[in-house]
Amino acid sequence: MEEGDNVLAGNNRILLKALIVMTLLPILAFTACARSSQSPKEIEEAVALVNGQPINKEALEKEMLRMQLMAEMRVQSGTVSIDEFLKQSGRDWSKMSPEEKRYYLRAKRQSEMTGDKNKAFNRLVREEVLYQEAVKEGYEVSIDEARRRYQEIETLSQESLKEALKEEKVKEEIERLQEVDKKFQERMGFTSPEALTEYRVQRLMRTMPISRLREKFKADWGNKHPEIRGDEFRYMVENRWEDYTNELLRQADIRIKDKDLEVIYE
Repeated sequence: MEEGDNVLAGNNRILLKALIVMTLLPILAFTACARSSQSPKEIEEAVALVNGQPINKEALEKEMLRMQLMAEMRVQSGTVSIDEFLKQSGRDWSKMSPEEKRYYLRAKRQSEMTGDKNKAFNRLVREEVLYQEAVKEGYEVSIDEARRRYQEIETLSQESLKEALKEEKVKEEIERLQEVDKKFQERMGFTSPEALTEYRVQRLMRTMPISRLREKFKADWGNKHPEIRGDEFRYMVENRWEDYTNELLRQADIRIKDKDLEVIYE
């Protein structure tokens, strides 16, 4: 689909803001509690158990805080809403396929999350079932591998930041977002750069297996459907991944101990 000059200009601004957010993403991306050995007391005090693995109150509170900070980051960076993005892109909702509509509706829900307790809980539950499945499939990551990957991310982030700071307008936005990061670290209770680094390494031990499981799923699905490519492939494979995640949730033994929480199937 060809787009007019105004739309292209708008999309360029969107890409610029996306670059800024991606530059700072390593700062905010790793915030939920990493897995560690759980004591009987921690299991007893968990808000839920997922196939025997506890989701504790601290993890839930940190995920709620992460969602709040990301929402604040979107506002401060001027990130457009999904509705505005579709409008600027010249997308006609009435002409979209069911798969495309589902894809954007899910993106809209996710982009509008602001720290709701049950939504934060569901993000943690979904991550837990996917992590368990990834480990089962042989994608577990050692701490040494996670450290190497963190250094790669940190190096790329610093290089991108250095380039971005050459542009005065971008520099102002980055400095504003860095203030968000500073407040975030204070509210999360990180007392030193070393503590924050170690925490992110622990997080990578969980997120990397899930990413590999997801890439394998997408590759397998693509091989089964060579006739589907381009945007339609993106919509369909993401929707099938969501179906796959929902099926894992239904198969999981999820025991919720907090009466205010419930599992949501999207």
